[in-house]
Amino acid sequence: MTPFDVPPPVPPPVPMIAAEPPMDEPAFTAAGLAVPVPPLTLDQGCAAALARFRRQPELAALPVVDGDGRVAGLLERGRLPPAGGGEGGCMPLVSDAMDPHPLLIEGATPLAEIGRQLARLKPAALVTGFLVMERGRYLGVGTVTVLMARSAEQTELRARQLEEARRQAEQAIRAKTAFLANMSHEIRTPLTAMMGFAELLEQEVLGPHAIPLYREYARDIAESGRHLMELINDLLDLSKADADRLELVDGTVDVVRVAIGTARLLAERASRHGVSIATEVPLDLPPLRADERKLRQMLLNLLSNAVKFTPTNGVVTLGARMAADGALWLSVRDTGIGMTGEELGKALEPWGQVDSALARSQIGTGLGLPLTKRLIELHGGRLDVVSRRDEGTTMALVFPPQRVGRG
Repeated sequence: MTPFDVPPPVPPPVPMIAAEPPMDEPAFTAAGLAVPVPPLTLDQGCAAALARFRRQPELAALPVVDGDGRVAGLLERGRLPPAGGGEGGCMPLVSDAMDPHPLLIEGATPLAEIGRQLARLKPAALVTGFLVMERGRYLGVGTVTVLMARSAEQTELRARQLEEARRQAEQAIRAKTAFLANMSHEIRTPLTAMMGFAELLEQEVLGPHAIPLYREYARDIAESGRHLMELINDLLDLSKADADRLELVDGTVDVVRVAIGTARLLAERASRHGVSIATEVPLDLPPLRADERKLRQMLLNLLSNAVKFTPTNGVVTLGARMAADGALWLSVRDTGIGMTGEELGKALEPWGQVDSALARSQIGTGLGLPLTKRLIELHGGRLDVVSRRDEGTTMALVFPPQRVGRG
């Protein structure tokens, strides 16, 4: 009995990769990499393996299976003795020369996981390859070359899919923007007429009303029309911002004039809710390069929102200051109900509204803050928010130094 007739020892458990759920593209899993190289059996001599390697010089290793077709090991080309080698001139059995601990990968394993496990569990498999199995049975041989090629295909496919998804999203946004633009035009025309007639009735241009209550009804109609017009404008601007079609008309803006004028514009509305508006705006502020209409729109949104969430006898303060880095801060501070972090995140989302008794008593759509955030970012700035529950909120428009003039 030669040393090569001794039965091989039972190998310890081999490293395996836990299978993950199959991907949408089966070709991009280990099973898609498996090349069905005919396996050797444990009782074959290495001479047969050497002959296979000579016939197929491209193979770095050959799989070895047991009588049930289960993986037993991997025989690498470099492990074979030269022809005629071995003790007494005999070639050993495959079972003696093979690596009994090859890297085994389940067929459902994704490509990315294969690469990670190759480096962590069996770096030598980067040269010799790995064995792909399905339910414990040999399926084929995988190589790093094929893995890299298939990974490149997957990357290219995903890039095409992302590009197609982006194109479809842009088409949807364009369609939405066009729809809103058409609808806003169709709504504005009759709405403008309604507002004009309501103002005529309110001002009693054609004569006094027999019933004074009609004048109040006319004022309510006109105010509701103005609110609806503001909603249409905000909705259209937000849609344009989503589609990156909102453009700035930059000019030199007198910040003091715009800020104080905006505060005065909302003073009457605030007083009807029992809220006062104060201004802390230095008169020597430098000019600002910005879109004046959009600046006024941002300030109106912040002031309106502050008034909305401030209870009776509260104060809303519009302030301005120059930061040490040259940035210009325009802030709106209120003594209102404040917000938690979760509520703030909701308020900054389109149509997001903070659920509170005070909020439900006011008219609003949840478009003002998201639109303001988009507009200040369009100016290269940011919306800075500090809010604490029951302590009030401060929202600041921060314009970058490059937009601030120096007289």
